Amino acid sequence: MTRAPTAGVRTVSRFIPLTRQAVIASLCKVAERDDTADDFSRLVHLLQRHRSVGYRRLAEEIRSVYLPFNPDRDTLQILPIDAAQKSEREGRLAQLIDHLLERANFSTLTDERLSATLSAQSPYSLRIEVDLKEYDLLQVHIRDPYTRSRTVRRPETGYLLKATYEETIYRRLFMMLKLKSNEDRAREVAAERGISLKAASRHVAKRRRQLPPDTATDLIYVKVFKDMPEHDLQILFPLRIVQFRPFDKMKFFATAGGGTLFGMFSTTGKVLAATNPFAAVGALVGFITLLARQVTTFFNQRTRYMMELAQKLFFHNLANNRAAITLLLDRAEEEDVKEDLITLYFNAGLSVEERSLGARKRAIEEIIVARCGVAVDFELPDALARLEADGVVRREGEVVVFPTLAEAAARYKVLIASDERDEARHLCTAGEEVDAMEA
Repeated sequence: MTRAPTAGVRTVSRFIPLTRQAVIASLCKVAERDDTADDFSRLVHLLQRHRSVGYRRLAEEIRSVYLPFNPDRDTLQILPIDAAQKSEREGRLAQLIDHLLERANFSTLTDERLSATLSAQSPYSLRIEVDLKEYDLLQVHIRDPYTRSRTVRRPETGYLLKATYEETIYRRLFMMLKLKSNEDRAREVAAERGISLKAASRHVAKRRRQLPPDTATDLIYVKVFKDMPEHDLQILFPLRIVQFRPFDKMKFFATAGGGTLFGMFSTTGKVLAATNPFAAVGALVGFITLLARQVTTFFNQRTRYMMELAQKLFFHNLANNRAAITLLLDRAEEEDVKEDLITLYFNAGLSVEERSLGARKRAIEEIIVARCGVAVDFELPDALARLEADGVVRREGEVVVFPTLAEAAARYKVLIASDERDEARHLCTAGEEVDAMEA
């Protein structure tokens, strides 16, 4: 098996940076040497079918709950949903997404760390302000962070000197957010600043004027990004204030201010000294042209910043809204299957005392490093919880009893038969709650 590609120094995380197919192929080779290939193949087939049923049901529930909040929906809502039901669905959606992200081995970016990141100075000297109070719902999760060295020429030194720094990169970044309504935000601004509600409403409307016209405060936006630098988190928020770099401010005011003042004094002298009215008009036209050039320079600078932000959003964006949820579902199922198969194979037929589970976890991690060259924080307790729920692994007092591969395959064969009966009943009961049809 080849080593997983890495960029920079990878931080040890719960994510297993190997595909499901790679894990299965590696275990199949070991099973062939152990003469358990047939039993393992049956187990792989049956376990994957069982997990697929569970995730299909989870996908149906998440998509149903997310439907009223989906900005990209192309269906008509038939059944009315009142405010209380919508609030209940929003809470349920947050719970399901948290569960899904945990299964996909994402970690929560805490409010403290998020605030510290947003307030930190960008290494590019790009100043972006983000107000987290604008959001009614905000979740940021990361997976598989790594660090790399970056060398740039700083504008503060006239691009003559180089600066090297370590930057943290999130291989995957998840965001879910919902804007506060204009009315609620206006009331907060009025209370914070001690101004009238009318003035606060004008402030909120001006601040949100930069949003696309189809942006709504009752919708929930879901995004997944790849290889996103930590210091670029600010650009992902829809409400952000972009300010010039200090060096660019100095350069602009030096050139624009100096040029404009020189042009103004020069033009004034020419107009006063001119005896020909056409010469005076020509001097004024020249001054207006100079002023227009300085204003154009200002807007060109801002356009350059917008292009820089747009390029990052374009090349780092993986999926949006429902597509992002589908991507997470696929990744979560992938992680569960990998963890379950690894746990069952390397503990097949063993009876392990509770206090020895930590040693088994470390042994599995060492095997993964030796065979694949990647270090992981293997989630043995997570896999055990699922396998116990399936009735595959059982506890006898302080001892955890693992089945043989053949016993595990037999148990999943029983579960699949039960899944098929439940699926038939599920299709009939789900039809009673249909609330949408194709537009």
